[in-house]
Amino acid sequence: MNKSLPDKYVRKAIFTAVNGITVDGNVINCYDSRVTDESIQNYVLLSTQSNEVDKANKCENHWESNILIEVFTRYQMTGNTGSRLLADNILDEVRDLTNVLVLDVASGLEIISQRQSFPSDLTATSRNEIINRKFLRIEFIIN
Repeated sequence: MNKSLPDKYVRKAIFTAVNGITVDGNVINCYDSRVTDESIQNYVLLSTQSNEVDKANKCENHWESNILIEVFTRYQMTGNTGSRLLADNILDEVRDLTNVLVLDVASGLEIISQRQSFPSDLTATSRNEIINRKFLRIEFIIN
């Protein structure tokens, strides 16, 4: 296959769509693969990606590509905190903003179809904080 690997173009399209969104009065930034500042309480993380070449078509190959997007919220363990509502609302906004993505024209790639799925949530508690993680997996067919 002589088409570019779509990873960087997929990440750029998602980052452009969701970075700096405001949800419930909170500005939610998007990060690529990790966040090093422990003081950031709520964010979107562009996590794992994978690709396969689909050779089903005789004339041209396609990419089967997917990315896992994580919504992360953290609350200090004081009183009755730790609702998953903000994480739900962030994920809903990200879902809406990434429902129809377009890749950079310079990539030479075009999204033919995309599908969203929602893997299981994760919640972790410690003596000091509650962390909620919600996920969105987007699967693409890219030509």
